[in-house]
Amino acid sequence: MAANGPVASPGAFDTSTTANRTDGVLFLSASRVQAAYTSDEMYNGAAKGVRIYTANDAAGGSTATVKIQVRAPNSDVWIDLAGATTAALGSTTGSLLTVYPGLTGIADAAGVTINQHLGPAWRVVMTIGVATGTSSVGADYLI
Repeated sequence: MAANGPVASPGAFDTSTTANRTDGVLFLSASRVQAAYTSDEMYNGAAKGVRIYTANDAAGGSTATVKIQVRAPNSDVWIDLAGATTAALGSTTGSLLTVYPGLTGIADAAGVTINQHLGPAWRVVMTIGVATGTSSVGADYLI
């Protein structure tokens, strides 16, 4: 029987540090300058959706924005998954972004809950804005 669990690490998601990779961690907690950071491509063979966990310390007024992109079949074109972008997060204890088809009883809310299938090939783009700050991103597959 399949179960929810951390997204498997296919490699070096986060080149800002050489620390060991851990399943479920897309971007380790680290200080980053203003820029866009792109995870490795993830291959989803069985899950319908994903839950993304984002934290940012807002040092110097920094913000972190996270979005999910899917790859068009048989190409290298990456497309933003509609609505699957967090707000620009300042100091926060955490923010959740959930993509899952058939979220019954839960209205779609851009940047929070997205009623779509994740698809087989996806990645995360984290953008640090305003100033250097410490942030992290994790992910669990939802079966």
